Amino acid sequence: MDRQGNPKIPGIYSQKVNLSHIDVFLFDLDGTLVDSSGDIYEAVLHTLNILGFPPLPKEEVIKHVGYGGKKLLEGVLKTKDENTIEKAVDIFRDFYFSNPVKYSVLYPGIKDFLKKLKEKNKKIGVVTNKYEDISMKVLKGLGIDSFIDVLVGGDTTKEKKPSPEPVKYALNTLGGGEAVIIGDSETDVLAGKNAGIETCLVLYGFGKKDIAIGYKPNYIIKEIKNITV
Repeated sequence: MDRQGNPKIPGIYSQKVNLSHIDVFLFDLDGTLVDSSGDIYEAVLHTLNILGFPPLPKEEVIKHVGYGGKKLLEGVLKTKDENTIEKAVDIFRDFYFSNPVKYSVLYPGIKDFLKKLKEKNKKIGVVTNKYEDISMKVLKGLGIDSFIDVLVGGDTTKEKKPSPEPVKYALNTLGGGEAVIIGDSETDVLAGKNAGIETCLVLYGFGKKDIAIGYKPNYIIKEIKNITV
């Protein structure tokens, strides 16, 4: 299901995508490497409870994932009041930082794929709109931090995806090369296109697939194992 609760879109993905020409693989985190929906939902429920808001169903919360913590809470609370949002962000961050991988799991095939990339001497980065410190705890908690050459969080650079800034930061850190960004949403496709690199949309995860497909990613895959390197 995507953020809107729509079923996965059938019949448009590639059975196999050959990316052997790529030197640098950049990945989104939530909805691409990690199914983090359970931990994010629990942190949001905690925040709502502390602030005196009623609980929301999981699908209503998850459809706001992928744009950073502040945007997530603006969407959930349906307010632009800065005082409320700032308080919510602090509560959310504190709870989530202390409980980042209680329910989160890697998507099928992710660890094996990262291992294969390392065996092929590919460079690997994570470019996410999630806070950098929480992202590192998630990577370590799920045992894949050793595969990652650079982590760019939503607070690492001045701008978040879909800005090209975090992608360019990752590329500069890794020394450049032919690159692709792999993600589940339109923010990933746009960030990659804005940075002038190839883009690959995965059909699992949380993202709004109809919107992402509209931006014409270079590749569309159903599962990470569809990629050959």
